[in-house]
Amino acid sequence: MRIAFLGDSCTEGSPGASCFRLLQRRLGTHELWNHGRAGDSVADLYARMQNTGLEPVDLAFRWLGTNDAAVGPWAPWSAETFEPVTWASTLGQLAAVYRRLLAWVLERAPTVVCVPPVAADGLVGPWERRVEDLSGVVNAAVLAEEAAVLLDLAAAFAAAAADRCDSGR
Repeated sequence: MRIAFLGDSCTEGSPGASCFRLLQRRLGTHELWNHGRAGDSVADLYARMQNTGLEPVDLAFRWLGTNDAAVGPWAPWSAETFEPVTWASTLGQLAAVYRRLLAWVLERAPTVVCVPPVAADGLVGPWERRVEDLSGVVNAAVLAEEAAVLLDLAAAFAAAAADRCDSGR
């Protein structure tokens, strides 16, 4: 099976811990392609993948959005007229780009597993709310596409964080 992974540092495995390398060891009979790049936003990944392309695969995983939440309000695409940038306007643009990226990947993979961003340990407040907003964008995009599947890792990350706290690590 040919499986493509598209995303940001969580996909790339930077810094340090790489889930991709773990999957390579466990799924050695499959052909895995890592298209993750640290620092990528939703718009960055879409532009980069359109430039580099993606050969047809049997399955694709997309995990990104954390960088967009960390940056907050910004203009993912240049606007022809000056308008104040708010989180609401940014979120609307990100939703449109995310849907276009999903459609583009679905032209190359019969199934796409979409992973919403996960809030990092200890980061609360506006950043955490933006992660939740972006998770809503991912959920809505998945619901609109029959061949898309949601894999929400938030509960697993929260359990791991609680376990670290309980054990004093």
